[in-house]
Amino acid sequence: MKKATALILALLMAFALAACGGGGTDTPSSSAPPSQSGDASPDQSADSPPPAGGGEEPSAPPASGSKPYPNANADGSINLDTIAHFDNDYDYTQNPKYKVAYLAQDGGPLYQQSAAAYEHWAPIFNCEWAGFLSSNGDPDMFLTNLQNMIDQGVTGFIVDPDATIFPTVVQMIERSPGVVWMSQMAPPRDGATGDDLPIGGNLINPYVGFDNFDAGAQQVYRLIEWKEANLPDVPWDQIGCLTMEFSTSPPLHERVIGAERVWREETGTGDNNFFIADCVSGGINLQAGIDAAGPVISTHSEFKNWLVVGLIDDWALAAASVLDSQGLTDGSCVVTFGGSGLQMQWDAGQQDSFRYALFTAQNLYAEPILGAVYAYLNGWATPDSIWPSWVKWDDHGADGHTYSQLRLPTVWLDYDNYKYYLEWTDMYAHAEAYPYSQDGISLDAYSPFVEEVPADFAAP
Repeated sequence: MKKATALILALLMAFALAACGGGGTDTPSSSAPPSQSGDASPDQSADSPPPAGGGEEPSAPPASGSKPYPNANADGSINLDTIAHFDNDYDYTQNPKYKVAYLAQDGGPLYQQSAAAYEHWAPIFNCEWAGFLSSNGDPDMFLTNLQNMIDQGVTGFIVDPDATIFPTVVQMIERSPGVVWMSQMAPPRDGATGDDLPIGGNLINPYVGFDNFDAGAQQVYRLIEWKEANLPDVPWDQIGCLTMEFSTSPPLHERVIGAERVWREETGTGDNNFFIADCVSGGINLQAGIDAAGPVISTHSEFKNWLVVGLIDDWALAAASVLDSQGLTDGSCVVTFGGSGLQMQWDAGQQDSFRYALFTAQNLYAEPILGAVYAYLNGWATPDSIWPSWVKWDDHGADGHTYSQLRLPTVWLDYDNYKYYLEWTDMYAHAEAYPYSQDGISLDAYSPFVEEVPADFAAP
């Protein structure tokens, strides 16, 4: 009955491919609430505000006596690395009110959760929320929706089209002066191919998100930490490591590559005890995870202890279910890159081998994306100037562009800290997304910034 409860909950939850989890290098591993963190942003300034993405002249600074820009430097100049984050001490109502909207190729739970986050932030940034539209997988409908919204006076967009039509989306927006945009689910790329190009081609706009390779690596590091604390006397070659997979999805596949590399480097094993359960034939859902993980675990009964990279919540829940059915819960550990499903399981009072989630709250994901759109509209930044510390040396667009890739901070959730962290995200975002108490929580307990740019952003 205990496991059945978890399965029912899992069937109702939304999977978390991107919007509910994070990668990057800012991943505190302590299960206790962290100590206060200081200013996390570099002191990146601009002598004068750049024009908005549509080509307008910069807006005039506010009247004397008011704070000139959100998260401004000490001298009042723009900090391009923090301009898109919400500033509690800045009066957003002194600026024009812009219409903003979210358009996506799908209307599933993941996109609905994202839309809810943008709808939440819009009035806080003094924007008018024009709504969320799904094209139900139809690229032509997506373009029609976009043009209709532009005709209705929407000037700020978050767009998640089918990746193949990104260039067409950009062309349509560029024909509309004053209209600006950001994407969420995947880096916006031009589809160009070549041995020296990233998967998907050149960047065509800045991107906010995660390093999927590192997300896979971080999951294995957490599993190794758990093993060393709980199974110190079990040799590595007597432990099975399983990673879930979706081989046709480049972002998910990158996580698997990162996971396997760390496993082999850190344990010195892998030829006989590293396994991959590909869910591509069943889809991104709970049953596909059970169908993929079940045969691997059941046919390798020589392993009494398993460490599992769940990849997303549905598959992590599936792997934990399989382990539980075979009596392997106590000596095994499952982690994921997400956390919404794990939170629901814990709220229901259940704990099993699904123990940790690398997580970024939806509202923290949405904030700098909408904030960037707002910065473009006000003439404070352009797509080529925003987040200058996050321009990657070998992946910043073609033809002289300097598009950045801002990484989001992530936190390891466990049973002891998850309510604390989730309520902190509510406190930071001025939201009421979670039903816990904020007693004893400080706004400085966590940071909305990744504090250090990864070393691989700089040229070797």
